[in-house]
Amino acid sequence: MTRRVATARALWGGGIVAASRVLPVPRKVALALGVRHLAQATAVLRRPDGVVARWGWTIDVAHSASMLGLAAVSRRWRAAALANAVVAAAWARAARTGERRQK
Repeated sequence: MTRRVATARALWGGGIVAASRVLPVPRKVALALGVRHLAQATAVLRRPDGVVARWGWTIDVAHSASMLGLAAVSRRWRAAALANAVVAAAWARAARTGERRQK
């Protein structure tokens, strides 16, 4: 399961990078997020039993929480931040569920 989640994450990250010019957020932000997803997917695919595979979901939880904070303080970025918080929470759940199933 972890490999499936990592493969899906790699596709998601690649899609963000590819679409970074047309997303409703600054391009540098989109690129940073896309590259982070690609790096996390690569780490999990290289070492499916490694620390990133076991604890990478915490990165998504932190990202989701930070986006909720941004939504609370910025009207301009509220919609994008809330959407991103939901997506990050979904990645966290997928990664955590995949990690639990491997035990």
